[in-house]
Amino acid sequence: MKLLIIRNDNIGDLVCTTPLIQVLHEAYPKATIDLLGNSYNISILKYDSRLSHLWSYSKAKHLHGFLKKFHAWMDKTALLLRLRLQRYDVIIIAVPVFNERTAKIAGWIAPKIIYGAMPEQPLRSKLPKNYRPVTIDHNKSHVLQILTYSHALGISASAPEAISLVLSKEEKQSALIERNNIPGNKKQPVLGLQISARRPQQRWSLEQWKEFISLMLPHARIRLFWSPGSASSLQHPGDDHLAAALLGSFPPHSLLAEPTNDLRQLMSSFYGCNLIVGSDGGAMHIAAGLDIPTLTLFGDINPSIWLPYSKKAHFMKSPSEKVTDITPQEVADKTLFNLSLLPDYLNH
Repeated sequence: MKLLIIRNDNIGDLVCTTPLIQVLHEAYPKATIDLLGNSYNISILKYDSRLSHLWSYSKAKHLHGFLKKFHAWMDKTALLLRLRLQRYDVIIIAVPVFNERTAKIAGWIAPKIIYGAMPEQPLRSKLPKNYRPVTIDHNKSHVLQILTYSHALGISASAPEAISLVLSKEEKQSALIERNNIPGNKKQPVLGLQISARRPQQRWSLEQWKEFISLMLPHARIRLFWSPGSASSLQHPGDDHLAAALLGSFPPHSLLAEPTNDLRQLMSSFYGCNLIVGSDGGAMHIAAGLDIPTLTLFGDINPSIWLPYSKKAHFMKSPSEKVTDITPQEVADKTLFNLSLLPDYLNH
């Protein structure tokens, strides 16, 4: 059997699809399982042996200038032609909400069967005749929502206990070397701070990050992670300005600066941490996929749906639905408690 999973949206969404990949791989160990993502998220799965081939394209909306957009459209058209020639038996559009554009893409690839979410509103055009609508319970965690597609294929296996991402041997070695070079007391745990967040309701202010770092520096070595670039980035708001302000607020070498220019670099650097603290977003799901404990701050996002799928995932939720109403002292207390649960951090 040849099967194609389409997950061409955000980073965290793709990470949350890995349990579905695992269940499909276990149910059909001899099947060809491919995945179609986008150029922004696909490298997360670079070394995932459960997948036979990774396909990706650049989204035109992420590009500046007509020529770049035109080339992206042409490349996407050529990719769809190649996918059509693959003659897939099944396509799973692994999203919880119906997407008419993606349904059309799947129909054009022309598999035998397409599984996708049940449309909730009248459609502008007819669905492909081979489209099989699947009802998704949107009250479940996002991971379990996506796993519903395995049930549509008649798979009754229980859900995996956690999401899982794969690092190469070289990436793991690099992470441990980086860890040894982090300033501070080598006997202290390494705390990773992910300061970037896509949505305003999920962002802490500069002053809040400064206060939190001041509270944590006596207890941990700190790595500062952020999305590089300007706040006007079309792909993801960059936080160079915030990071520079934070680094300038503390003595030189007291924080290790980690602008993450690509996802593989972020994954490797996370692997060298004992705990990651940050607002809800793709980075927190990546940490969970690497079996790193997380403390996620939630504003107006529901943690019962978006908490990283891991037994080591912890969270704090603002009653006002604004992350800025969670105080640095509250987060520091929770962070210290979580670090106290990791007595063997030096052996991570």
